[in-house]
Amino acid sequence: MAFENLFIRTKRTIGGIQLDSVIEETHTNTVELTQNPVESGVDITDHAIAIPKSLRLQAVVTDSPLGLASLGVIIDSITSLFGTSTPSNITRSQQAYQALVALQENREPIIVVTRLAVYDNMIITNIDVKQDKDTSQIVLLNIDLQQVIITQSQIISVPASDLPEGTTRQQASPPVDTGRQEPIKANDNTKTSVLKQLTDFFF
Repeated sequence: MAFENLFIRTKRTIGGIQLDSVIEETHTNTVELTQNPVESGVDITDHAIAIPKSLRLQAVVTDSPLGLASLGVIIDSITSLFGTSTPSNITRSQQAYQALVALQENREPIIVVTRLAVYDNMIITNIDVKQDKDTSQIVLLNIDLQQVIITQSQIISVPASDLPEGTTRQQASPPVDTGRQEPIKANDNTKTSVLKQLTDFFF
């Protein structure tokens, strides 16, 4: 490893929003196997389902990144994205929180860059923030994300001549036009015949 690589820090971003510091990353990659016996010789991949990847980040955005940079707390500066704190506007930490909530509510797949991997098609499923007297100048975020598995379907037209014998289309009978059917009105003879049948049945 080159010596200069020791000083390269990966920018952690969520949907293009750079975070001041990432305290913890939790990467979850799961494959779920079928519980049924698998016949020898079959393709095992047909019995193993890849669960969407999930990611949990604990990150910090502060109101004064430049003042803390000398202490090594801040990894990246996001002043260009969120601006600086002034009495006339909201703070950087508030802006970062509101921007992340907007990404979540938008529900559009985003790109997330971490130290270990770059994830595509991620959705923010949960944002957990706790504020107390020690976090008045920062926002401590617990962010859960899950990957959306996107597939593409294709419709193929099959000519009727290519359908195998015995298919539903070939077995079905064409509709028969029976013309207009007039309702049959019951006359006295019909009523008498029905009454006689009922009498014979019970007696």
